[in-house]
Amino acid sequence: MANAIPLLEGTDASGGYLVRDTYGQTIQDGILRESAVMSLARVDRVPGKRQRYSVYAGRPTAAFVSEGAAKPTTGAEFKEVVVNIKKIASQVIYTEELLEDAVEDPRVLVNADVQAAIADLIDAHALGYAAGSAITSSFDSYLTNTSQTVELGSTGDALATAVSSALTLIEGNGYNPTGIILASDGRGHLRDARRAAETTAPVYTASYEREPDTLYGNPIRYSSNLPKFSATKAATKIVGIVGDFTHAVAAMRRDISVRTTDQASVDVSGTVQHLWQQNKIAAQWETRLGFQTHDLSKAFVIIKDAT
Repeated sequence: MANAIPLLEGTDASGGYLVRDTYGQTIQDGILRESAVMSLARVDRVPGKRQRYSVYAGRPTAAFVSEGAAKPTTGAEFKEVVVNIKKIASQVIYTEELLEDAVEDPRVLVNADVQAAIADLIDAHALGYAAGSAITSSFDSYLTNTSQTVELGSTGDALATAVSSALTLIEGNGYNPTGIILASDGRGHLRDARRAAETTAPVYTASYEREPDTLYGNPIRYSSNLPKFSATKAATKIVGIVGDFTHAVAAMRRDISVRTTDQASVDVSGTVQHLWQQNKIAAQWETRLGFQTHDLSKAFVIIKDAT
């Protein structure tokens, strides 16, 4: 058996098998699964700092005409949706001793948490809520800013009724609903729902099976950024959103890139970390994307729990 000298990543047999070629894409795919919004929205790969979409917004009409009569003429209209690309980044510092002595490479273990942090940040700014509180979004639009609302109500089948009402509003505006996002404790809400007349039988979980994956054919996703069903009722309490997510666009400029250095100085909340002098290594994860919606107040409806 041949022994490679030196071991290096340039040749598979010499060590290249240990270096994953799809490192950034693997993390990105995870974000698409972790993010409630991005798992439902349209995700486009884009080449620049800004992406423009032409939207056909017209609706011509037709009419019966008599023989020899003039035909009616109607117009059409196009609009434009602009998605501005934003940068998202995360940085972690390690000591060289930790990397040398650890049984498992901590950089690999941290990847999952970085992935979750980026997914959570995307959801928060796409929804306009973070950890149950309203925030100012860094994206061009956010879903909870729609003017269409329905009230949750307090009966056992209140959620099904609210979702149905939201679907009706969206369909009445000419759109086709494609998804539902609920607060993180929505699973428990679905499992615990009981009708007043029959308190032992769950509304959504026949034979006490798990909560449903869909309601009225629309897939359900969950986000910890929306206010919980169990929280105190309030006018600002938005526990869910229903919409036509084909009109929500996540424009991806760049997959997550991972860089490391031991040569820089890094400011951590006012304390400067001198990497080379202190035998430390900084790992940096970075991605660029934008989020935008078209016809927000017609294609999306929020579910409030105010009364």
